Amino acid sequence: MNPLIVGEGVVIDVPAKRVLDGVTVGIGEGDKIGVVGRNGDGKSTLMGALARKRELDAGRITWRRDLRVGFLDQADSLADEATVGAVVVGDRPDHEWAGDPRIRDIVEGLLGDVAWDASIGSLSGGQRRRTALASLLAGEWDVLFLDEPTNHLDVEGIDWLARHLNGWAVRDRALVVVTHDRWFLDAVCTTTWEVHDAIVEAFEGGYAAYVLQRVERDRQASVIEGRRLNLMRKELAWLRRGAPARTSKPKFRIDAATELISN
Repeated sequence: MNPLIVGEGVVIDVPAKRVLDGVTVGIGEGDKIGVVGRNGDGKSTLMGALARKRELDAGRITWRRDLRVGFLDQADSLADEATVGAVVVGDRPDHEWAGDPRIRDIVEGLLGDVAWDASIGSLSGGQRRRTALASLLAGEWDVLFLDEPTNHLDVEGIDWLARHLNGWAVRDRALVVVTHDRWFLDAVCTTTWEVHDAIVEAFEGGYAAYVLQRVERDRQASVIEGRRLNLMRKELAWLRRGAPARTSKPKFRIDAATELISN
């Protein structure tokens, strides 16, 4: 797997909080990564950093030379006076874009109810969002970052987007997506990143696989912690027997108890 983007030791602070603390992650050819975590834990911040849309407090982001990166933000920057057609295909003649199966599929999949010559300012919030998504998908990219791409899509639209991205993110391309749509994560992603406590943990598979691995990891951690607490109780009971008893015990028992208490 050839690397496309690498983040090394990434640190990002916001007022009164460190969002990312020395995070190192990589995006390679063929990766389809879903980013999950609680609201406010840094999912969008991580994507923005990797896409070089967010300043770092420490660390660095490295891109492969001549990398083409597309980014769907939660808020678009479309000009109200522009038409839908101009936003999606630019000044390409109708016969040219209509003869491109990929562009035609995007238009039919996302903009079936939107007039081609309608101004952006006249659209509903959902139509505007879908126009921004269609414009992005019509471009030529090596890496796509999508922040909540299923917003304002109905069930058929979400299904279309999943199929489209699965056909797009192959071989030398990569996809990174933040979404609360668990079905979409399972349908598209082959790796899951969980952002929590200013770190990023990687799991193989989509959302269902991530949940199973997370539960098992937590179970194992709970077992280890339970054993540690049981040992701590024994060592504390031994310490409470008093100084005379302690003097007859090996020094390693005292050191072990001290370490358990300090932890």
